[in-house]
Amino acid sequence: MQIRFDQIPVPEEKLDAVVDDNIKKVRNIYKARQRTKRAARWLSVAAAVAFITVFCYTNPVLAAKIPLIGHIFEQVQDEQRYSGNFDEVAHLLTDNNRSTSEGVTITLSEIYSNKEAMYVSVMVETDEPFPEEAKEPNIVGDDNAGYYMYLSIEQEFDFMEAPKEYEPFEWPGKEYKWTELDIKGEYMDEHTFAGVVRIDYSLYPIGLFEVPDTFNWKLRASRIDVLGKYSKEGNWEFETEVTVDSREPEVTEVNESAPNGSVLTTVTKTPYEVKVDYKYDESKVQPGYEDYSSVQGIMLDADGKRIEDKAGMFPAAGYNLSRIYVYYYEAQTEDEHMEIQERIYDENPGDDLQEYLEDISIQKTVIDLE
Repeated sequence: MQIRFDQIPVPEEKLDAVVDDNIKKVRNIYKARQRTKRAARWLSVAAAVAFITVFCYTNPVLAAKIPLIGHIFEQVQDEQRYSGNFDEVAHLLTDNNRSTSEGVTITLSEIYSNKEAMYVSVMVETDEPFPEEAKEPNIVGDDNAGYYMYLSIEQEFDFMEAPKEYEPFEWPGKEYKWTELDIKGEYMDEHTFAGVVRIDYSLYPIGLFEVPDTFNWKLRASRIDVLGKYSKEGNWEFETEVTVDSREPEVTEVNESAPNGSVLTTVTKTPYEVKVDYKYDESKVQPGYEDYSSVQGIMLDADGKRIEDKAGMFPAAGYNLSRIYVYYYEAQTEDEHMEIQERIYDENPGDDLQEYLEDISIQKTVIDLE
């Protein structure tokens, strides 16, 4: 849900003067009426409450921004693909977490890391208002609908060591290009965007290494982009120590194969995400299924809801994960494949999707996760 206050005029340049003036008034009242300790405390609290109430009522945008740092996860965590209670487990960042360049300030607010990925809450503040077209949902479809901002970046992890031999484009350096980071979040007002970045440890080149319990992480951003609707080049630098959640993920061994030799090896579950790992075993290929693409698979949760996975990854939230059903079905021709896909991905599949898969599947794997 987007928070919109851009219809309200806000005198941001007068904020410091307003705060100083009211604080002086509170202090004067306190000194003038300091008769007893109890009375003084009562007056101080009453004056502060009155000031905050009036200030928040007359300046709702500025009031909303005051508590935002340290609470960004709380604001936008439910809108993330991998959602959850990050606000309850994240660490507040206070050092080397704020950088300003070319009239844009980026603040890394909170951080949470487990063995699979790192989640960082981010606030982007601009001197000039964001253009209106940038504040429209910039990706539509499935769970990706929302507001995205992209950062061109370089990263350093102190546990990563360069291989002895490599081409310059294969390893972080002048010629190597890191994949852009996407921030998914909300425009809090015309000058402020807040969201969350997810850094997947399984991706190259981080995935070449075992992530330790603590490590040093450096981030340098050189460009902010909103699909051409807004862009800004600059130099924003950050550095922090990262502590990894020591709780081990739940790993369920499966090791069951499909007729085309695809072997579902393990299911790894954390409080926020689930990863299904596969491998190919030629010895498991059954006659007639030598073509790997002749067999397709789909997963349902314990309630029969279709799991929308991406390369075997999907969020834990929104599914009943006490059990997973994996159905394999034939798709020998393109027409046959499209017909089945249309039925499976019908916007209103109803309660008979699992019944339909029971009818067409050539194999079913049931994975108990409790």
